[in-house]
Amino acid sequence: MKKQILSLGTLACLALAGCDNSLDNVKNQASYNDDTYFTTPATISESLTAAYGLMLYKGLYSRDFYYLMDLTGNEAEADAPLLGDVLQLHDYSYAANHAQINDLWSTAYKLTFRSNLVIDKAAKVVPASDAEKAKLTQYISEAYFLKAYAEFLLVTLWGRVPIRTDYGGNSEFYLSRATVEDNWKQIESDLKNAISGLPVTYATADLGRVTKGAAVALLGKSYLFQKKYAEAATQFDLLTKAPYTYSLVQNLDELFTKSPVKNAETVFDIPHKAWGGWAEGSPYYMFGSQEGSGSGKNTLTGRAMEYGWNDWRNVFISDAAVKAFTYSDESGKVYVDPRAKNTFYGDKTSGGDVTYCDNCPGGAKPYPYAENGNGFRWRKYEPYEYKEKGELPQSDINSQVIRYADVLLMLAEAQINNGKIADALPLINQVRTRSGAFAYTNLGSKEEAIKKIMLERQLELSGEQVRWFDLIRWGVAKQTLNAEKKAKYPTSSQPFFQDKHVLFPIPLSEKNTNPLVAKDIANDWN
Repeated sequence: MKKQILSLGTLACLALAGCDNSLDNVKNQASYNDDTYFTTPATISESLTAAYGLMLYKGLYSRDFYYLMDLTGNEAEADAPLLGDVLQLHDYSYAANHAQINDLWSTAYKLTFRSNLVIDKAAKVVPASDAEKAKLTQYISEAYFLKAYAEFLLVTLWGRVPIRTDYGGNSEFYLSRATVEDNWKQIESDLKNAISGLPVTYATADLGRVTKGAAVALLGKSYLFQKKYAEAATQFDLLTKAPYTYSLVQNLDELFTKSPVKNAETVFDIPHKAWGGWAEGSPYYMFGSQEGSGSGKNTLTGRAMEYGWNDWRNVFISDAAVKAFTYSDESGKVYVDPRAKNTFYGDKTSGGDVTYCDNCPGGAKPYPYAENGNGFRWRKYEPYEYKEKGELPQSDINSQVIRYADVLLMLAEAQINNGKIADALPLINQVRTRSGAFAYTNLGSKEEAIKKIMLERQLELSGEQVRWFDLIRWGVAKQTLNAEKKAKYPTSSQPFFQDKHVLFPIPLSEKNTNPLVAKDIANDWN
């Protein structure tokens, strides 16, 4: 049969005038590659959207990131329903094959890859007008920010990692691990490129795109992590004056119990429902089918459902996080910080909110678990002030990545380390008094001021995936976390946090595929 088909094909060819015997080499005019497709501002915009989409991919803000950071930073504790790989984050028993850690590494490098594609291809597009030129510049700058954000996660969580500087033939297929210093230099360079071309604000139709302020804030944060305090203060200070108009919202609930369309405090967030009609498709897409078939477009997050005490209750707020809200005021008296009521449900003694559903049609209801031994539960990022149950894993409360309160506290920290403690005082008080907390009259010595800023960041940013990064960069993770774990589990002989946990393990998938990295890993960890 095969011979017959070949013979018929040969006869047909001979019957045609000028028949070419290389028909199998004819180019399919309907096919594209990266050189032929990304040639217009419209297709560059599509490639940038694909880069943004990774912020909701495995390892990041649809699901995994809040588990990774809240459990390792001991802001969340495992409840009975929590199982599998995620449970290992709670007691630091994870290894190099941990699924969510591997996913975060992979997604971060995908983000650098897609961002590099935008930067490379957009630079080759010939704009037809000044408006197109401006758009292409903006797209390139957005891509530089996204790339820098991925690089920031990689260097802070894994330390020495390979740097994928560009798209295409200028990079080797296998890359060695670069120094931490070179990683930071790359981040600084990318953020400076982003700042140069990003707008301060966008029209409503472009809600969710990164702004110049977001890039300035991340650059300042990068300096802070490197202990370049003068440079960090310079960047953060820019955000306190024109042309920037950031300010603190009146109530934290404006950020963490309902989805805001726009607010003055957000510097960089992951909008969920606010991204127009994208909040559709399967609510279970967060379990791994974000870019596969069957889920449809979806920008929502599962955090509210998974943390929710009236829903899946996979975790609850840690004892250490709750206790932090009770401390001594300047006179030495026991003081309960008013931000407790915005952070968790509890009892009057703890300062937690004792009612929920305050804005439901049926009116407020008493929080049912404060007195029956089931403990305190998350209120921040939960919808329970507006509805009794989440019902599906599709919260539309935006994920705050950097907000103005964070910027003010980072500026205060930089100034304390610069020896300008008096300049830090009003910055800290601005954040405290917004929620009704007492204002400090002074911060004391540098050592005392540092302790106050550490506490302030723990209280203000609780449950926002910040604490792990803070403890690691301050160099106090081991003693702090082990002391908290020992207080919670006094009979346990487990060491919990060990020296190696300062960095995540290099993923097994990277070790198995990149021989240059594999030979540079100590003790199967990092």
